[in-house]
Amino acid sequence: MKYMHKHLVLIVAGLLVGCQSIGHVTQELPKQESEKILQAALAETSRTNTAISLPALPSLAPLRLDDLAKVEEERFDVSAQQLSARTFFMGLVEGSPYNMIVHEGISGDISLQLKDVTVAEVMKAVRDVYGYEYKRMGNLYQVLPAVLETQIYQVNYLDVQRDGQSQTSVSAGSVSNAGSSSSGGNSSSSDNDSSSSDSGKGALVGTHISTRSKTDFWGGLQTTLLTIIDSDKGQKVVVTPQAGVVVVRAFPSEQQTVREYLEKAELILGRQVVIEAKILEVNLNNGFQAGIDWAAVGQINSKNTVGFGQSAERIINPDGIGGVFSAALRLNDFTALIDLLGTQGNVQVLSSPRVSTMNNQKAVIKVGSDEFFVTEIESTTTTGTATTTTPSVELTPFFSGIALDVTPQISAENEIILHIHPSVSEVEDQQKLISVGAEQFNIPLALSSIRESDSVVKAMSGQVIVIGGLMTSGSNDTFAQAPGLGDIPGIGKLFQQRRQGSNKSELVILLRPVIANSAGWQQELQRSLDGFQSLKQR
Repeated sequence: MKYMHKHLVLIVAGLLVGCQSIGHVTQELPKQESEKILQAALAETSRTNTAISLPALPSLAPLRLDDLAKVEEERFDVSAQQLSARTFFMGLVEGSPYNMIVHEGISGDISLQLKDVTVAEVMKAVRDVYGYEYKRMGNLYQVLPAVLETQIYQVNYLDVQRDGQSQTSVSAGSVSNAGSSSSGGNSSSSDNDSSSSDSGKGALVGTHISTRSKTDFWGGLQTTLLTIIDSDKGQKVVVTPQAGVVVVRAFPSEQQTVREYLEKAELILGRQVVIEAKILEVNLNNGFQAGIDWAAVGQINSKNTVGFGQSAERIINPDGIGGVFSAALRLNDFTALIDLLGTQGNVQVLSSPRVSTMNNQKAVIKVGSDEFFVTEIESTTTTGTATTTTPSVELTPFFSGIALDVTPQISAENEIILHIHPSVSEVEDQQKLISVGAEQFNIPLALSSIRESDSVVKAMSGQVIVIGGLMTSGSNDTFAQAPGLGDIPGIGKLFQQRRQGSNKSELVILLRPVIANSAGWQQELQRSLDGFQSLKQR
């Protein structure tokens, strides 16, 4: 119920902070109530995290029976040299409040020397070294022989197989056989050239990056479990993806390893990332036609230092960053960076997508439209009593809009490694006049303008990742004339003015990944509360 309350508070905060771009809030009562709700939720989250992270005072903490037994349990020194296992176990609990039952099949000798240990610590150490399995029920220990046992484990994961692929290629033309073809099983590859395998055919010269991600959890799980346990003594593994159940028949030590692996795998794969993105188009001012001066952006605001890279150091070299690049910023909000970019041009927000995805799972955001264009025309001529020509037209869809695919990986230190592939494309129709012999053909073709990048970056949870340097140029033609005088034949041009110029714009992609845990939600609550306070001051 607490998590639901936090989610509702975040939704209310996002809606009210979003009103900042529309206009001032005229009603004070709802804003004050929302701010109080945010402060109460933030205080409750802080109390919860403090209670979890800080140990309670010994005088106030309630003691359970198990804790009391641990406190009162005596420590002793034990030494054995080639002592029978049965004799060792029975003598271990002598004079203690524990009971011991040793199975008749237990045999072998034990040698050890331990100091300042408890009965539970000795039993665990002997099991780890000699393989004697035991069960504990209160004060009773049962030492059992290592026999095959069947355990059923529940695994919470979807019964799906996902296969994702993203490609970025630059074609420079076609030449005769000038390269060599290669193939491999790598998930990510980058080639400077590629060629056809047929002799005599041309090779496509350029750069090609292909990134593939394939998720087959249940197939990989069964392979891993079969590697963990042996199969020479009747051990078996049965995986049922539809029911989310894994049945393992193995020895107790192998069952313990399987249990630890499943708990660790489910914990890692169950982590979730919320990715907030801003895709901006910055129409550059006259003084920034070479691109955004990121060094100046990092030096404008002294309160919130904008840093690049993992160390988040201040940029002092104006020529330090140029072209297409990716970096992590020590900022927790987009607003400050967008305001700084506004000092160098007119900032337009093309899209503000937000998506949640699991650890190592690809998320795709696509906003736009598919237009069909003619890519191939064939004609079939039938000769009979009359000659009939039947055209065959092949249409191919071309996407025009914004596409973004992101794949996150979360480390144990809450660092997030992201594979990011943004793409902004515009497709127009153009007519191409092609001469074949004495005939000319006017063929409609698709003219595609694409700005995209493919990069792998690393950032902490809550940091802002920026991808910049994707520039494009355009031209504008301005015409003006004096009313009436500009239409006079002969001298009308004296009263007309035509101005031609060029403008440049740069595409900037901002991403902010946040790990969906208690600390991440507390950070979002604080950010929403800060937005309320800044809105209140305006």
